[in-house]
Amino acid sequence: MNPSLNPQASRDNNPMSRRALLRAGALTGAGIVAAQWWAPQPAAAGSAGVKSRANTLDMVVFGDSASESAHALTASRSDSMTGGLGQPGRVLNPTDPADFWGGTTTFTLKVDPKAANYVSVKFWGGDCAPALEQNWRLQVFLGGKVLGWLDQGPVDNIDLMDVSPRRPGGFYCHTLPLPLSATKGRTELEIEICAMGRIWAYGATADKFFYPMTTPSRGIYRAYTHTAPYFQPDADDDFGTPAAPAIRPNTDAAQIALVTDRVLKDQAQILYNRWAPTLDIYAFTTLAHGYYWPKSPAYRNPEALEKLCQTFDGTYLAWQDDATVMTSDQGWEGFGRIGAALALTWDDLQTCLDRNLTRGPTSLLNLGFETGDGSTLNGWAPISWANFGTFARDTTVFRSGTASMRATSSGAGKNLIVGTLSKAVTGQGSFTFSVWVKTDGSEGVARAGVAFTDSNGATVTSPAMAFASAGSKDWQQLTATFPVPAGATQYTFRLGVLNGATVYFDDLEISAPDVAGTVISRRTAYRDMLLASREYWRQHQRSYTNQAMYCSIGIYTCNRALALLSPSDAWSEFEAKSWIYQAVGLEPWAGSQDQAGNWTWPLGHDYYTVTPKGLSRELGYVADYGETSGILVRIYEAVTKGAGGAPDPKLKARMTTMAKARSWFRHPAVDPDGYKTVRIETQIGWRNEPFPGDIVYAQLLDHDSSPVSAAAVFADPDLVGYTQQMIDDGQLAPQLDTYLTTGLYTRIGLNAFLFIAEHLPAFQALPASDKRLPAGAWDTSDFVFTDEVDACIAVKRGQEVLYSSLYFRAREAVNDLARVHLLSPQSEHSATVRVTSVFDKDPAKVFTVQDWVTRDWGIADPDSGVDVTGGGLTPPGPALHQAFAGEKFYLAPIPADVPDPAQGATVLGAEKVLVGKAPFYVLEYAGYIVAMNTSEKQTFTYRSATSEHAVDLRTGKQTDLRRPLKVPPMSTLVLYDASRRES
Repeated sequence: MNPSLNPQASRDNNPMSRRALLRAGALTGAGIVAAQWWAPQPAAAGSAGVKSRANTLDMVVFGDSASESAHALTASRSDSMTGGLGQPGRVLNPTDPADFWGGTTTFTLKVDPKAANYVSVKFWGGDCAPALEQNWRLQVFLGGKVLGWLDQGPVDNIDLMDVSPRRPGGFYCHTLPLPLSATKGRTELEIEICAMGRIWAYGATADKFFYPMTTPSRGIYRAYTHTAPYFQPDADDDFGTPAAPAIRPNTDAAQIALVTDRVLKDQAQILYNRWAPTLDIYAFTTLAHGYYWPKSPAYRNPEALEKLCQTFDGTYLAWQDDATVMTSDQGWEGFGRIGAALALTWDDLQTCLDRNLTRGPTSLLNLGFETGDGSTLNGWAPISWANFGTFARDTTVFRSGTASMRATSSGAGKNLIVGTLSKAVTGQGSFTFSVWVKTDGSEGVARAGVAFTDSNGATVTSPAMAFASAGSKDWQQLTATFPVPAGATQYTFRLGVLNGATVYFDDLEISAPDVAGTVISRRTAYRDMLLASREYWRQHQRSYTNQAMYCSIGIYTCNRALALLSPSDAWSEFEAKSWIYQAVGLEPWAGSQDQAGNWTWPLGHDYYTVTPKGLSRELGYVADYGETSGILVRIYEAVTKGAGGAPDPKLKARMTTMAKARSWFRHPAVDPDGYKTVRIETQIGWRNEPFPGDIVYAQLLDHDSSPVSAAAVFADPDLVGYTQQMIDDGQLAPQLDTYLTTGLYTRIGLNAFLFIAEHLPAFQALPASDKRLPAGAWDTSDFVFTDEVDACIAVKRGQEVLYSSLYFRAREAVNDLARVHLLSPQSEHSATVRVTSVFDKDPAKVFTVQDWVTRDWGIADPDSGVDVTGGGLTPPGPALHQAFAGEKFYLAPIPADVPDPAQGATVLGAEKVLVGKAPFYVLEYAGYIVAMNTSEKQTFTYRSATSEHAVDLRTGKQTDLRRPLKVPPMSTLVLYDASRRES
């Protein structure tokens, strides 16, 4: 325990012994009683000349010359301004030329020399970044040292601006703890706020991690110092009361129509216009599903299945040339998407699988001109330099089938040439084509020919074209046979019309020579690919929940396809499904396997990747990355659909619990247009998060997940009701804008397809539900949700919602810091505050805070092999130092069967699971008292040093705090004492 971060938690820097606790009268039975020094002590009135204002020690009003002068404020690259509610403030400007660091302001505030102090800053909730690239940050410095870390530290930025407004129409404040070493014995402190550019947390190099600041910062209005964790502003400090938002008008039907149009175009584009060997995992998955969607041109189309296999052929050949294709291009799933597509289409794919692998398409598509959307002709387009006329699919004139191509030149001497958008491979030898044409009888008005290219895409001289003869007005055949030009490896086909004529084309046939090379059957090639993927990824499993899910579905789907292609190489379904069960917490997480197939159990035999209550388990509450409903849907459909699939009620029930567990972490909000909505709680999330969180009801819409799929697939009344609430609020249509973008094209396209073709119809067929989100509006019923494994809470009391992670970003050891987020219609507070933790501390297992200002990406994966030797990426500019450097934290006790985390990388600061979570926490904030027992066997006892009575928020009953209260294993007391609100 660190006295500098939690001075009341310990009287010295040594672990308190059992004897000392007995001597203090603080131990009863198997539990520990909180001695009086547990609770944060309010500063004495007038202590050391500090004036008390509510619970404020001091305050500077930015943009107010008198206040700024009284606090010795200086600023560079900064302007005063008038902002929200007409209040004065300051903005910090970028440099010219733009740099990572922007403007800065320095000022002096009073502090309490004997107590733990905090700094809070007031911001206008209507400010937001116009684009993701402009989500600037504000960082506090103390005496030139960084207060905390620039990214994802337990003490982080004083502000992170995002693309959505946080509290339109009102102010909010954010609070950070000041190190005791910075305030001890002092009555005032110099504080600096400096603007920064964007940080992209996944940037592997400094220029990809730190981005220059190019526009002014968010407005800064006031800064305060105080000793109570909860900052209570003065009565005359107006934070605004936003008006109640209206309901957004429903525009779902129009938006769904636009998305449907996009999906149809995607289907045609993937099938007819894309080079099969280079289709990515999202495009070929879309094609596989499109084969079963009646509206798709791929529906029951043999060309779609052949193209699917040609894509797998290309992936196999690319993997043969570069083994990293399995680990980079395909993500943590390896070749799992291929396995899933094979299982989905297995019953219809046999003819294609019986062929040998090819180096590309051996024929072109839509040669009979049968498919298209209305008059549009799939797979064909005008050549840019000969685009003089029109062409279309014609269903009134045809030689066979139901349609032909009608092409019309725009006038005398005008040339229209229409070519295939797809291309096919060819070897050397004799090439033949035949096409039927119907003309007006003029000689040469219709022509046909081939355009050849080499392996680099350069044009190769092509043979002469075949021309229509004079006289015939009925169907005539144009045909040609010739040798493939030297160097040619690929070809497209072209059809032309001249001199204002109208010509019909039909029944194109092409015979190209085979490509020389190694002959291998598709079944053998796919077997080799899937087996290698399964074997690699079973030895490289991840520990974070969503990552373990991706690895596990890849392993499972590779094995599912192996069971179809090569049963002797496949595990049993029971064995394969164990990976899925581990990923969703139905079985203990066993980690990777060694080469011989033995589980490694790196986190012991009783570690689960999901908490019993259904939350992702990592290093505390997981916000965006904890929204796993989309991958849960994928997993469940992979298990139940396709050849070999079968229902799994146990798995479905578990996944439904996980999806519903997210509902506690939704709160009332407004959207960017000022309408009523619901957002995901992100302030207490330990991984890099946006503030505010995204609009989310039952399910987050992201690259791989739609807002309705969990309700559609799991058909749970609660999930259906939460999704219906989204529709009632008019908030489905705005989210569908994502499906109309070009970013992450095929990935978004797959998501849009599944939404339109599969999940939306299934959701719409379900009966209505009256269930609504627990905190989806301010007038819903009170509740208390606690998750002792993640050490987090969600509480609704009247029109107030409190979220807290008591185990916040404790990567290396127990840090005695919690994150809180308190919301109501009248106010919003977020903060990192001190908590008290209790556990047996081993002096040999201590982590010392390093003099680093950025976090190392030592992923909490026992198989990562990360050896941290420094403090992450170095920010631009002068060398920076850490205000908390030298603070010491104790490592939490861990199970005996887990490797000792005090050895190796943990001492140097790499993320590790387990070492940062204490068995018992006490949090006091804004009148709330939370005593949480995260242990599985110990019983702790809580006694308040400051309150006599409090309301138990679970029962609504008054609780006598003059007597000790036992807190059994895996349970939490959540109390409220209104008298503590102001203290």
